Amino acid sequence: MVVMTTADMQHEETSGKTVTVTVDGEPVEVPKRTTPNAVLGLAGIDAGTHYLVRITGRHQHSFAGRGEEEIIVHERETFVSVSTGPTPTA
Repeated sequence: MVVMTTADMQHEETSGKTVTVTVDGEPVEVPKRTTPNAVLGLAGIDAGTHYLVRITGRHQHSFAGRGEEEIIVHERETFVSVSTGPTPTA
């Protein structure tokens, strides 16, 4: 008999599943368990020059400097990319 822990069951539920999120206004299909850098890559954005920010209502959660940290994303979540390069001046 195999006994699964709660963590095992949660992993079973989330591994292999994909969800559709929005990055910079565009729909992107990503694994439910992923990293901010992987989300950027799937959105066609260079993770070397950008970082990901999760938008939740009026709150913003930045993943700057934490691009390889595992995150769990949910269907219809909203993200934006932020460039780490110099800001152009007029």
